[in-house]
Amino acid sequence: MRQTKLLLLALLFMAIPTGLFAYTDGQIVTFNGNTYRVISATDNTLCFLGTDDSKTGELEIPSTVSDKVDIIFTVTQAGGPAPYYCRNITSIKLPETILSLNADCFRGASLESINIPKNLTSINEHAWSSLQKVPKQTVAPDNPVFSSDTDGVLYSKDGTVLRSVPSNVTLTGGTYTVNNNVTKITNTAFRSVNNLTKIVFPMNLAEVSTGYPTIAPTGTITEFAIAPGGSTPYSVIDGVLFKDNKELILYPRAKDTERYKVPDGIESIASFAISYNNNIEDIELNQVTNLEKSSLYALPYLSSITLTKKIKKYDESTQKGLTEGCFGACSNVKKFIVPTENTDFMAEDGVMFSKDKKELYFYPPAKEGITYEIPSTVTTLRRVAFQGANKLTSMNIPVNVENISDEVFNGMKNLETVVFAEPSKIKTVGDFIFNNCIKLKEVTLPSSLTSISSAFLNCTALETINVPDGSKLGSIRGSAFTTNTSLKAFNFQGTCALKEIGENAFANLKDLQTFKFPKSVTSIKTNAFSGCSSMATVEFDPDADILSIGSGAFADCGLTSFDVPKKVQTIGREAFRNCDVLTTVNVTETTTSISPEAFKRCKNLTAINVSKKNTVYSSVDGYLLSKDKETLMIFPEGKANDKFTLLPPSIKKIGDYAFYDCQKLKNVIIPNKVISIGKRAFGLCPNLNTVTFLCDQMIDPDNINQATNDMSFDNGSQAADMFGKINVNVRQDRLGDYQTNAFYQKFKSISPSFTEGTEEYIAVSDNDVDLLSTSRTDHTFVLPAKVTRGGKDYNVSLVGDYAFQNAGNSVKEVVVKNNVKYIGAQAFVTDIAHNKSTVENVFFIESTPTKEMLSTTRFELDETGTNYNEFAPTTKIYVKKSALGAYQTAWSKTVYDVAANLNRRSDFDFTSQIDYRIKGTPALTNKLYSTFAREFDVDFGDVNDSGHRLFWNAARNCPEVIAFTSGEKIGNSIIRMQSISLGEDISKDGLYVPANTGVVLKAVNGSLPSDFYYRIGEDDKWSYSGDNILKPVTVNAKDIVATENGNTNFYISGGKAFRVSQAQQFKSGGKLTIGVHKAYINIDVPAGAKLSLLFDDGETTGIESLNAADAATATGDVTYYNLNGQRVTKPVKGLYIHNGKKVIVK
Repeated sequence: MRQTKLLLLALLFMAIPTGLFAYTDGQIVTFNGNTYRVISATDNTLCFLGTDDSKTGELEIPSTVSDKVDIIFTVTQAGGPAPYYCRNITSIKLPETILSLNADCFRGASLESINIPKNLTSINEHAWSSLQKVPKQTVAPDNPVFSSDTDGVLYSKDGTVLRSVPSNVTLTGGTYTVNNNVTKITNTAFRSVNNLTKIVFPMNLAEVSTGYPTIAPTGTITEFAIAPGGSTPYSVIDGVLFKDNKELILYPRAKDTERYKVPDGIESIASFAISYNNNIEDIELNQVTNLEKSSLYALPYLSSITLTKKIKKYDESTQKGLTEGCFGACSNVKKFIVPTENTDFMAEDGVMFSKDKKELYFYPPAKEGITYEIPSTVTTLRRVAFQGANKLTSMNIPVNVENISDEVFNGMKNLETVVFAEPSKIKTVGDFIFNNCIKLKEVTLPSSLTSISSAFLNCTALETINVPDGSKLGSIRGSAFTTNTSLKAFNFQGTCALKEIGENAFANLKDLQTFKFPKSVTSIKTNAFSGCSSMATVEFDPDADILSIGSGAFADCGLTSFDVPKKVQTIGREAFRNCDVLTTVNVTETTTSISPEAFKRCKNLTAINVSKKNTVYSSVDGYLLSKDKETLMIFPEGKANDKFTLLPPSIKKIGDYAFYDCQKLKNVIIPNKVISIGKRAFGLCPNLNTVTFLCDQMIDPDNINQATNDMSFDNGSQAADMFGKINVNVRQDRLGDYQTNAFYQKFKSISPSFTEGTEEYIAVSDNDVDLLSTSRTDHTFVLPAKVTRGGKDYNVSLVGDYAFQNAGNSVKEVVVKNNVKYIGAQAFVTDIAHNKSTVENVFFIESTPTKEMLSTTRFELDETGTNYNEFAPTTKIYVKKSALGAYQTAWSKTVYDVAANLNRRSDFDFTSQIDYRIKGTPALTNKLYSTFAREFDVDFGDVNDSGHRLFWNAARNCPEVIAFTSGEKIGNSIIRMQSISLGEDISKDGLYVPANTGVVLKAVNGSLPSDFYYRIGEDDKWSYSGDNILKPVTVNAKDIVATENGNTNFYISGGKAFRVSQAQQFKSGGKLTIGVHKAYINIDVPAGAKLSLLFDDGETTGIESLNAADAATATGDVTYYNLNGQRVTKPVKGLYIHNGKKVIVK
């Protein structure tokens, strides 16, 4: 029946989630308190549905509606099914753009008036079906289709068709007399007319619409009449309207007759002819032989129905007979009675069957009993056969049943279980067969069923649907299970022939957790699983036949990853929209059509990976690109971040919708080859505030889309203005081009790259910069963590392509700290043309390397066949020992071999250059004593794979090399040196040296082991805070003078300490050069005093002294000293320092 079909339509519309500024045909949207349905997302047209309850009185429907973001719509229609209302509206003003009024306009409104503008040329007969009060209608004089009279009655233009009478029309003693010019009356013409008791039809009435809800759905009408003197096929008998003296057309709803006998000669009763009458208790059909659908409907006091002797089954050819579903919603009927003489029908125990008992027509709704055994003869259950049978709690459908028509079990509110006996023969079932069976929880479908649509409409308790092994189910039609809001599991218990899952089939089922698709499925249509927010996984057969994934198919789902089945060719618009936890999508070679909006607002999506064999698409770093890698097709929103947003350097075009509606995007770096930006590429990116152009040439504004509805950047005409929020950064040498261009002048600001010291930087976000180039000359360049510009600190997060090509030849080492997250192509190569570099060593402090840190691994640059390695072949790369494996894995490089269809090791792989063992640097000298300092933490200890300590002197039970800092000062010129200790792990005492800490290294055996190395310290938390007289020399060698900060400077050479002023170099140049990564002594000592350093190694090495000497005594010293540093000429019994050793005089 019509109400049910409209409800299904409403639910279909509701099933499409309202995505923020993402429009599909049929989508429900709300603007300014008004709700609309998108008629056409292409044409940007809307249908008005309803308004919120805050609006009262007159409602003026706008001709155009802006979403205030992106689109301007035109309102061309009104009307639609529940649940959209206009409850508090009393008058409607329609715009000139309205072309049609659909069924159920302005639901719930009590309207006094409405205008019918000139362009409104289509009004559905049911337009006012859902009003509380029908309005006075005023038609524009130039409307070509409709007209109205002074009472507000709506007619056709020529006045011959009566369309609608206002609820407040003037009556004469409760009677309304239809204008005699009228020849046709449409459904709902007399809907809810106040105090109407009688209608006088015109004398020349030629046609009356039948069916729901009839021409006069007013509950106060008691009789009809026809004006005399005309020619009409209609007549009235006892207040009831008939046609041709053979068909009962309409029975007044308020006619007060308990027992009604259809007059002699009447053969037919029209659809809904006798409906909604609360007085009839018994009907004698008399000579009726034709019953239309719902001829008798909603007669609550009718207790039995008796068929006539001559009534037959419905004959399609003659369109006569008893139509299935001719009786409906007569909830008090306890039995059906069929005369034995009837040749087509019979009754048994009050149940009505066909004469051969193969078709069950009607089960009495009020019949006693909680279950009913369908006879073994029955093969067909006719329309509404068990409708409203609320006493039944279970149904068993035996194997003999082959056909089930529409609404068979509709409204069985106490039905809890349904069993289809196997092997079933049921191939199809009608619509709404279990509609409103609100207690039904689990159903196993018959194995023979080939398709299913809205069978379980409004079964709100249904949790589980089972599809048995061997099922022939071929299609699940649109909106099939949308109303089953408790559905948790749809189980395929074996093989199934399913091929198609229709639009909205499982939409908005928030409890559905997973879905295992049969191999045979070829199509998943629009919004099929949209809104299944708990569905974390879906499973496809490895050889699944699926060919397409429709628009919105998995929108708003809980999927975390998705492997596109290998035969899928197309992925529709917004197929995965709003999948908030989706991180990875893997695309096979077969998929050759992906909507640029397929993954819209997947805020955690970081990778769209494409098979190398795909002929249309490719992927780099998770970005979806064209096959030639020159067009960015889709930017995965999860890659957006606060620091910087990189794009593949190969792209020349940012494609249509590439970043569209990317809410997380705050910044983006446009690489140097880009020459065009497609339509809506950055549309609806409200948080984008920084665009950095690294382009070789300024992008011509003619290549940046600026057309209405297509503009690359929103200018405020349709969506919020973006230009006023975006700061543009460009290279210094291109600044003039941008500043003088009218298009770029619209941006909030245009700022050039800037120079700080010897480095050029460019801002890439609010807080981060890219180091574009350096002309640094330091021996060891420690990349800065921050740089200040305009009083603001920026993080140095990137090292740009070719950054060191202008660096001085003296730069031999680079230290890269944790702040650097990306290094560009050939960044550390100083001679680009010959792929050579003066940079010998690069040290990485980062403990957790990623593939994304390097341009060549992140963007697969080796695939180009050109060597863009960040490091020259001669450059050593040092990392922490614990991170070595991670670096070698993250930075290993492969290229795809097309012929072999596999990845092979790249010819440009440089992982053999990565090590943790630092050897042969100026910091290490093969002497008993030497000084040392580095720009990063250093660990002189290590263990082998078995856990045994390396470089360990077993004889002395101590390390081969020990690092000392200064400790207690004894007297004026003796310093007790102590092995460096950081206070926690004693195994590191003497071995772990924090960054920029000067120490004296003692080689226990007088020289270093031949295989000795040190490594980058891994604690990353120490800074030496002791009073250390050793001053580090890092970054560059340092020229020192005799005194510094009021103290005397000493240097160590040949195992002794000397005043700087005594050095030969100082004497000739007034300064002494201390080599890089060494240290010198700066201490306050009396003039002329000798300096003694006491090395206390505890029980392992005893105490030794290293004396300061002048040029005359530098070769030796036979003097004894006490432990207070005082010279003793005649030592007696005790402990002394003599000749650099601790001695005991007995």
